[in-house]
Amino acid sequence: MSVPLDLLAAATAVRANAFVPYSHFAVAAALRTRSGRIHAGVNVENVAYPQSQCAEASTIGIMVAAGDREITESLVLAGGERLIAPCGGCRQRLAEFATDDTPVHLCHPDGRHLLTSMGELLPHAFSPGHLSDDAIGPVSKTAAGRVRLRLPEAAPSVAIVLGSGLGSLVEDLEDADGFAYADLPGFPVSTVPGHAGRLVIGRLSGVSVMCFQGRVHLYEGKPAASVLPLLQLIHDLGCRRVILTNAAGSLKREVPEGGISLIADHINFLGTSPLVGGPNFVGLAQVYDAGLRDVFRRKAGELGMALPEGVYLATLGPQFETPAEIQAFRALGADLVGMSTVPEAIAARYLGLRVAALSAVTNLAAGMAEHELSHDHTLSTAKVAGEKLRRLIVGSIQDIASA
Repeated sequence: MSVPLDLLAAATAVRANAFVPYSHFAVAAALRTRSGRIHAGVNVENVAYPQSQCAEASTIGIMVAAGDREITESLVLAGGERLIAPCGGCRQRLAEFATDDTPVHLCHPDGRHLLTSMGELLPHAFSPGHLSDDAIGPVSKTAAGRVRLRLPEAAPSVAIVLGSGLGSLVEDLEDADGFAYADLPGFPVSTVPGHAGRLVIGRLSGVSVMCFQGRVHLYEGKPAASVLPLLQLIHDLGCRRVILTNAAGSLKREVPEGGISLIADHINFLGTSPLVGGPNFVGLAQVYDAGLRDVFRRKAGELGMALPEGVYLATLGPQFETPAEIQAFRALGADLVGMSTVPEAIAARYLGLRVAALSAVTNLAAGMAEHELSHDHTLSTAKVAGEKLRRLIVGSIQDIASA
């Protein structure tokens, strides 16, 4: 592998800015990330030498502040008689965001170059992969690493979370490869029927997508923050568009079971949030992206498909609602009711993802239907509504990816 000229140019451009009044030994580093962005930094000295900061550490700080979390290639540029490799501390820092096979270029201003790798520089690095699933740490990053090890070229443009009974969309994927949630470090596994618990990556109508067959629910005894690994994985793989789907009850007779609805806003009746404990005060004025909603409305019109918009209200469950609760929810402005989606939408907005959400209407809400509600009925009706949902998503996916 030859010297990556873009990385070398980035490092060369900043090396003259190194703050080295004591050693006069300027070092620059450049990192390429999974998003394609390049970050560069220099060493910063202090009169107390142990408190100085290496170029690699400076660059990692810049990278993290920019929102990137995965290094795909790195370069170190320094003068002197010999090529300079990252110090032990910086090798460990790099190991937090890179894999053993991540290439590391050691470069000299005179043109000398040596290609090595993280594994060769630090063969026994302690990385996030060493953490147990219940350890406190960036476990979703290791999930991204696990995906990248098998599918290094995967670059999903759109992520789709498939709700109860809606997992059959993956049958339309080409060149598909899958992962059980249980094999992705840090991923909680759903125990609810109709949620297969698999991530499938492939191409849908020519667009690279990642489909999550199932989700966890708070009524399973999981904390709201349990949705974070899924959304963090989407973010870490460089995907910025998310379609959330669910099975929901309708509070309007004109939106009968078997139809689909576009979520315009939500009401959180879960009594909690995935952001409890910080970060605080994330704005939710525009949770559901207007541009993505426009795409779905336009395609629904082309397909001759009814697509009413509504406000989705999330309850904790696991029991269905009472007729009195439905009346109260209708008075609050709700059009749909379910037990999911809202935690994921909140987490997605915190991570800067663009969100669209669709409901497969599986029943009229309690007090509006003649039969008693049941999950079996939900799964059965979801197949009917799910086919309409599949047609809409397949027909819209190219425009969603470019919106």
